[in-house]
Amino acid sequence: MGRTIVKIRAFFVRIFTPPRTLKINTSGRYFIGITLAVGLAATNTGNNLLYIILGALLSFVVASGILSNSALKKLQFSRVLPDRVFSRTPILYGVSVFNQKKYAPSYLITIRDGSVAERSGLFPIVTAGETASTVMEAVFPKRGRHTMEKLTVTTTFPFGLFTKGMTVDPGDEVMVLPRIKNVVRLPEELRTISGDESRSASGTGEEPWNIVEFASGDNPRHIHWKSSAKRDEIMKKEFMAQAERMMTFRLVDIEGDEDILEERIEQAATLTDHFIRKGHPVGLWLPDRFIAPKRGAAQCTEILEALALFEPHGGTTITTPNPDITGMVIDV
Repeated sequence: MGRTIVKIRAFFVRIFTPPRTLKINTSGRYFIGITLAVGLAATNTGNNLLYIILGALLSFVVASGILSNSALKKLQFSRVLPDRVFSRTPILYGVSVFNQKKYAPSYLITIRDGSVAERSGLFPIVTAGETASTVMEAVFPKRGRHTMEKLTVTTTFPFGLFTKGMTVDPGDEVMVLPRIKNVVRLPEELRTISGDESRSASGTGEEPWNIVEFASGDNPRHIHWKSSAKRDEIMKKEFMAQAERMMTFRLVDIEGDEDILEERIEQAATLTDHFIRKGHPVGLWLPDRFIAPKRGAAQCTEILEALALFEPHGGTTITTPNPDITGMVIDV
C-alpha cells in the first residue's frame, strides 16, 4: 500500500513538474516591457507600423524559446571522478557533455554542480556529435559514501533575454575516504619503528652479518675482496635478516565527542598510509571489524574504506572477539 502511494505521488510530481525551467533576465524584462508598451500603443492607435513592430518583437520571444529548447536537447552529461577522494581535501574532477544531435550545435551551455561546490562551467559551443569537457573543483566535508546531486544545466542562447534550464542526474556515487594529513612528527610510540628491525640471523637486510665462502649462484656484488685476498679464496658478505614491523591500529574511545572521533579516524588513516608506503604490514581493529596486517596498496584501500564507513552506532558498545594479532597494537 505504501509503495503504491509513493508511485502515485511520483507520477503526479513527474506530470506537474515542467521539464524546463525559465527565468527572465534583466534584458528580458526590458524587452517584455517594451513589447507591452508597443502592443498597448498599437491597440490604442490602430497604427499598422506599430502592429508590425509588435509582431517582430513577439517573433523574437518565440524564436528565443525554440532555439534555447533546441540547445538543451539531446545532451548527455557525465562526471569523471578521481579514483580516491578524501574528505576536506580539494579535488579536481571532469564534467563532460556529449551532443547527440546530428547537425545542430548547442551554444552557451552552463553547468552548475551544487552538491559539493558552487562552481560552474561554461561551454560556449558543443559541436554536433562531439564531446566537450571542463574541470571543476570540489571539497567533500565528510567521509563515507556520498551520492552526488543532480547537475543544473542552463543556457541563455540565443538573445540572452531568458535563462532556460533543466536538471540532469548522472547517478554518480563516490566513496569519500578519511583525510590524509602530512606526517610532520610521528607519535612517541611509533618513532622507534619507523625503520626495519634487524635480526641476528642471515638474511636480505642491509647491515653486514658475517663473512663466508662464496658459492655458486651468490651475488658477485657481495664479494669481500679484502678477506678474499687474505685467505686466498673468494669470500662474500652476509647480511642480517630484517624483521617485519607488523602493526595494527585500534580505534578506541569511540563514544566521545564526534570531532575527536573524526580526528582519531583521520590519524588512523594517515598512519596507515604512511607505514604502508614504507612497506610495513598494517592492520586495523575496529569495534565490529578486524583486518589482518598486510602490505600493499590494496590493503591500504581496504583499511581506508573501512574507516570511511565506520559509524560509532550511536555510542553503543560493540564487542569484538579478540583477534589473533601478530605484531604491535597501537591505539589511536
